[in-house]
Amino acid sequence: MGKSKRRILNQGLNNRFPYMTRESALESVVRNIEHKSEVIDTITLFGFSAEEMLEAGAAYEDVMAFGGIVK
Repeated sequence: MGKSKRRILNQGLNNRFPYMTRESALESVVRNIEHKSEVIDTITLFGFSAEEMLEAGAAYEDVMAFGGIVK
């Protein structure tokens, strides 16, 4: 495989999986906190604490509903 084809293939792979920072992941969790089954993976992947989620704007009751998942 030539350099050009390899570069094009790698560019396509990188475009498929967007770059997610810790801040953008926290925003996503707070925005979608009602859908608990969807955000549990993100919370455990990044290891968010309850304090971080509360400072980002999540409601206290929602954060405490996660129980042992949140540090």
